[in-house]
Amino acid sequence: MKNRFHNPNVIPSSVLIYMAWRNLTHKKLRAFLTVFGVVIGIGAIFFLLSFGIGLQRLVTSQVLGNQSVKSIDVTSSNSKIIKLDQSSFERMRNLPHVVRAGAMYSFASSLKSHGSEVDAIVYGEDINYQHMSNLPLREGRALTDSDRKSILLNITAYKSVGFTDAESALGKKVTMHIPLGDPALKEIDDTFTVAGIIDTQGGNEVYVPGALLTDAGVSTYKQVKIEVDTTEHVSPLRKQIESLGFVTTSPIDTIDQINQIFAFFNIILAGFGGIGMIVAVLGMFNTLTISLLERTKEIGLMVTLGGRNRDMRKLFILEAMLLSFVGALLGIILAIALGQAINLVMNAFASHRGVTDHFQLFATPWWLVLGMLVFMLVVGMIVVYLPARRAARINPIDALRRE
Repeated sequence: MKNRFHNPNVIPSSVLIYMAWRNLTHKKLRAFLTVFGVVIGIGAIFFLLSFGIGLQRLVTSQVLGNQSVKSIDVTSSNSKIIKLDQSSFERMRNLPHVVRAGAMYSFASSLKSHGSEVDAIVYGEDINYQHMSNLPLREGRALTDSDRKSILLNITAYKSVGFTDAESALGKKVTMHIPLGDPALKEIDDTFTVAGIIDTQGGNEVYVPGALLTDAGVSTYKQVKIEVDTTEHVSPLRKQIESLGFVTTSPIDTIDQINQIFAFFNIILAGFGGIGMIVAVLGMFNTLTISLLERTKEIGLMVTLGGRNRDMRKLFILEAMLLSFVGALLGIILAIALGQAINLVMNAFASHRGVTDHFQLFATPWWLVLGMLVFMLVVGMIVVYLPARRAARINPIDALRRE
């Protein structure tokens, strides 16, 4: 019964793996140069792609800032008929899959303090809008529903009105004049207390409670921000809102544009790394071909003693897989080490220049590591096709006749 199911001529896979390893280590210099070529090829591709992915993530995080990819910004289409008022806001807030919604006003204004008067943009935000905007608070506190006489200034604004630093501005009084742009509404001209400092620069920006402008009789919002439960519902919900006559934008649009740009950029980087890959492929093909020519008589003898042609083919495939796997693994490890070293150096350099946020120029996602290993194994299978095919077709009689 045992002989019925066991073929004594079948060479076990463990034996073939051992033979493949011994064949490679027998010619150490040749095997080293071949593996070194694979290390350079895969390492170059991995290093450049790691840089491209890291740069893409860095650009995306900087562009999006604290915006949620599940948010939708709604603005008016400059129509006199369709207005972004309380009625339309309530309608959008009650749409399916909406988690929360916030509204924001925007007006030109002027600030007075320390004898200085500057123009500024004032933003009136309700609590939900303020939370969804994730304003980077540097000093002080955020605004609440009960605030009416408190404001937030950005860095440019508090410097423009004469404050020397953020801490000295907290609790100080600032006079603000807000023309509401409607003759029927009374302009806001009052003194406010600085409750916090927003860590942004650029133009002079002032943030006030949305209720301040609502109490003044302002009925039209500048923008509405909506948060959706999942990213899958962002696109359908945008279509619903746009069907009402409003204009929508989403951070997903920015992400798609960034991904399109970096997809092309990563292809270019991979192309540069592919130059080293060509050298590695030629080196591997040369090694396997020479190994076949040197062992033709040995293969003929193995076939004569009972080895199958498929075993000879499998032997060369295993050799190629070993060369590919070892070379790819070492190349990836070296590329990761080099990338992390550059990350440390760049972060240390940036910290000396006053940059406190940690960043990654080189990213090493798991799927890239796995993908490069699989890619090299596939390349190895392609390279070994001709030598393995030729090894499987060796005539043992002709092989043993050779000197």
